[in-house]
Amino acid sequence: MPSSSPELPISRRFFKVMVPGFHSKITIPPAFCLKLKGDKSEKGSITKGNDTWNVEIVRSKMGVIWFDKGWEEFVQNHNLRVGDFAVFEHLGNMNFSVTLLDSTGCDKKLMLENGKEVPSQEKKVKSAQSGIEKRKLEGDQPHYQCMKGGSEFMARIKEYNVRKRSPYMHIPTEFCQSNALFQNTTITLTGPSGKSCPVSLRICNGGKTLYACITRGWHDFFSSNKLKVGDVCIFQLDRSKSDSNSIAIEVRVV
Repeated sequence: MPSSSPELPISRRFFKVMVPGFHSKITIPPAFCLKLKGDKSEKGSITKGNDTWNVEIVRSKMGVIWFDKGWEEFVQNHNLRVGDFAVFEHLGNMNFSVTLLDSTGCDKKLMLENGKEVPSQEKKVKSAQSGIEKRKLEGDQPHYQCMKGGSEFMARIKEYNVRKRSPYMHIPTEFCQSNALFQNTTITLTGPSGKSCPVSLRICNGGKTLYACITRGWHDFFSSNKLKVGDVCIFQLDRSKSDSNSIAIEVRVV
């Protein structure tokens, strides 16, 4: 009888697509977890170019493995967004190198400032220094500003946001693109009152461009949180409560 064919070795590489919820942790594919089941390390590393980030390794009782503490810093440092790709190569133990691609499948580049490529660590410092809560709002500034790679935005409450009939709130296009909000859906807003309100996100066609706004449920939200014209609110994606099936946003008044 012919001998059975030997099992093919598992590749040293795997890739992950960034989907909502990827900011706080990212799981290793189940087949690759089997390759690593003999390694009980609680610490690992991710190497990108000449830089290395330390991450905590967490395992479930079912054998699922994911990058935990340290992964979020890596995400922020490289401005990863929904739709980006990460190709990991196993270097041994729980150490990996990674190649990052944007949503078009091309190498992900750092943002440019004045025509020059800015190192990721320098970007991080500049981002912290120009944080959203440190900005002074002037009357001629835009109604909203999208910050931190699209994970949060700031909005100044206008009259139409809190009127009695058909109030609504615009959502920046960058925020929707960064968090894969491309169709009508329901999201959950939690404001200073602590009350969670389900609201409707509506994607509208504005001619050549698409825009989004919160409609149904918005009246209950701004009423329960006593929002008024002139208030400045920060809308931040709550990564711990968001996944591919639901989106939760925390709203703060500054």
